[in-house]
Amino acid sequence: MNRFRTLAAVAAAAVSLSGAALVAGPGSPASAAGDPVVGKQVLDLLCSAQGGTPFFTPMTISRCQEARARDGFQLEQLICEGLLGGTFESVSSPGRPSRVNWFCFHGPVAS
Repeated sequence: MNRFRTLAAVAAAAVSLSGAALVAGPGSPASAAGDPVVGKQVLDLLCSAQGGTPFFTPMTISRCQEARARDGFQLEQLICEGLLGGTFESVSSPGRPSRVNWFCFHGPVAS
């Protein structure tokens, strides 16, 4: 039941973040990208909900280490790329094959 409450809170925060971008309207800075502070909080909550550990790094909006990979990371990618204007990347955890480390980088990242 606790996990359900956590996911419900995360979903509400994500909807709130997307609503803020829509209300701001076209041409405003919020329509191009959401507030990175709120976005980071939502991504950190999603990380914790999947058993991962959020980490702060100056190079990323959000970083999650050792998250369970079974459900995928579509919501995290949508928040990172769609609302925050970042680039989402994920890699398998070297020590635990069923776990993933993911990153939401500031802006577009050159390959």
